[in-house]
Order: sequence, then C-alpha cells, then structure tokens
Amino acid sequence: MDNRSVIFIEVMAVIAIVGILAFLIFLVGRAVAQSRGSFAGNLSGRWYQYLLAALLLLVVIILGVWQFSTDGLLGQAADWRADGRAITFFVIMLIMAALGLIGFVIYLIVHTARQGAGATVPEPSLAASVAAVTASTPPTAEPEAATQQTSAGVRLLGLLALLVAFLLLNWIYLSKADQLFVVQNLIYPAALAVALVLLFDKAARGWNVKSAAENFREWLLCDAVTFLLIMGFVNLGHFGGGEAYGAMFWDVLYVALFFLIFWILDRTLTRFRFLAAHAYMIALPILLLIWRIVQGVSMSAELTWWSSIWPFFFLAIIAFVLEIMVILLQGGENKHGLGAIKDAIYVAVYGILLIVAIPEAEF
Repeated sequence: MDNRSVIFIEVMAVIAIVGILAFLIFLVGRAVAQSRGSFAGNLSGRWYQYLLAALLLLVVIILGVWQFSTDGLLGQAADWRADGRAITFFVIMLIMAALGLIGFVIYLIVHTARQGAGATVPEPSLAASVAAVTASTPPTAEPEAATQQTSAGVRLLGLLALLVAFLLLNWIYLSKADQLFVVQNLIYPAALAVALVLLFDKAARGWNVKSAAENFREWLLCDAVTFLLIMGFVNLGHFGGGEAYGAMFWDVLYVALFFLIFWILDRTLTRFRFLAAHAYMIALPILLLIWRIVQGVSMSAELTWWSSIWPFFFLAIIAFVLEIMVILLQGGENKHGLGAIKDAIYVAVYGILLIVAIPEAEF
C-alpha cells in the first residue's frame, strides 16, 4: 500500500472513531436527561455533554498534530507534505470540519433560542390535566385495548442479531469460495429483489403527505442508490476471486447500509434524511477502496484519474456541503425546490462521470 492510501485510511479511521465517540456522548447525555425526567433541557442543564465534546475535540486535535508530525500510529513515515494531492485532500477535510463546526454552532444558537422562548409558556399542572381528561371522558366509555410502542433499539437489535449470526456463520463454517457463492447468489440477488419491491411500493402510493419536490428528491436518490447496488453486484462478479475472496464483511455491510439509507429516505419525514443520503454517497467510494485493498485488486496503470473513485468522492463531498447550505438557508421550512434542483444536477453529473469512467475500467 502506498503512502497516499495509508494516509487516507488513517484519516478515515480517525473520522469513524470520532463519529462513534460523538454518538456515545449523545447517548450518555440522553440517558442522563431521561433519568432526570427532562427531555428538553437547556444549555446549562447539559453542560456535561458539551464538556465531553470539547475534550473529544481537544484529543482529536492533539492526535492529529502528532500523527502528521511524526511517524504516527502505523509507524510509517508518510511524507504527506511532499504530495500535492495529499495537501489538497487535507485542506478539503479542514474546510469540511470548519463548515461542520459552523453549522453546529448555528444550530446550537437557534435551538437554545427556541428553548428559551418555549420555556416562557406556562404548562398546565398535572392535577388540571387529569381533571380535564376525566371530564372529557364519557362515563359509559369502555376502555380501549392498551398498546405499547416498540422501542426503536429493540427493532434495530433484532435486525443486527441476524446480521451478526450470518457473519459468524461465514467466518466459522464457510470457506472463501462458499462465502462468495452465498454473497453472489443469495445476498445481492435478494437485496436487488427487495429493492425493486420497495420501488414498486413507492410508485403504488397515490397519496402522500410529502410535497412534489420532496418526492422528486426521494425518487432521484432512491433510484441512484439502487443503480449503484447493481453496479456493486457487477463488480463482485468480476473481482470476486473464488478462493481468494475475503471481502464478505464489506459486501454485507454495503447491502445493510443500502437498506438503511433507503428506509431513511422513503419512510421518514426528517429533513436531514437527504443529508444522510449524501453522507452515504461519500462512504461508497471509501467502501470500494477498502474492498479493493482487501481483495488485492490493482487497477491498471493506464487508467486516468477520472476512471478512479476520486471524482465520485469529491463530487459527493460537494453535494454534502451544498445540502448543509440548503438546510441552513431554508431552515425547518417544508421547502425542497432548491434541494431538488441541486440533487437533479448532482445525479446528472454523477451519471456523466460513470459514463466517462466505465468504458475505460476493467469491468
């Protein structure tokens, strides 16, 4: 593996670790808020979350300075400063981090202001609420069957349990050739079949609470990720390697992420689902790079930069940043016209890059 690949993998690993730690900080804060019986809270009531986040940021900065000024974690003297592409990548990542920090600060200010405005509205007492409900309930009304909401964690763990069991089956019992057979003849075909069912189900809904522009954006991105799933299946057929196959985990992870992002796009109403879709598009070239490294696939030296993963990676980053800007400009309003135009241009440019890259590639 060359220096650029080592540097890239290190940076991506650090980003993944930071993301996991940030998510754990959020879970800790939420657990403490629930134990106190308060979900809203304010800035002073959640000081421990911001303290942990500040400490995490400080540790990341220290580790980053140490990594790029010495031999680093892998013990390799990667002279990244002598490579123009490495410097460009580093500058882009710094810009992304700055934009993310600015967006977080803006969100924090707006969220705190809304909480302060909402705190001035008096809430009815518990006794008054109970009296009002009792007065509005007819004396002859029969009690309805009690229903309970299923925890999202339980539902997610149910799916993860099957996924872990499948991975253990492959690692413990199946040979490399059998793993390739299962992934190529079961996982990908079943995923494509379910994806088509989801698309037909989406097309069969004549009425929807979402706006026309919102539906247009969903269709664009859902079709795009489904087409890329087909491309992944084709890639597996050409570079699976038989007994040399060792990327079963990454193929299964790719399929699992596909269904997760499709569900977020199609079944949720949060405005940030499109941001999650663009983050997924950023992750796809990284997954392909890791898949090629694990499989030992070396691309031809005659291929140009436009036939590599990097045009798609940087295009996805640009679309991600533009999506953040659209969210900040339009706020929480249910307006998706600007986002629809941006996504249409993004998918069109992505298709052009595929047309440029595919004829020159080995597959």
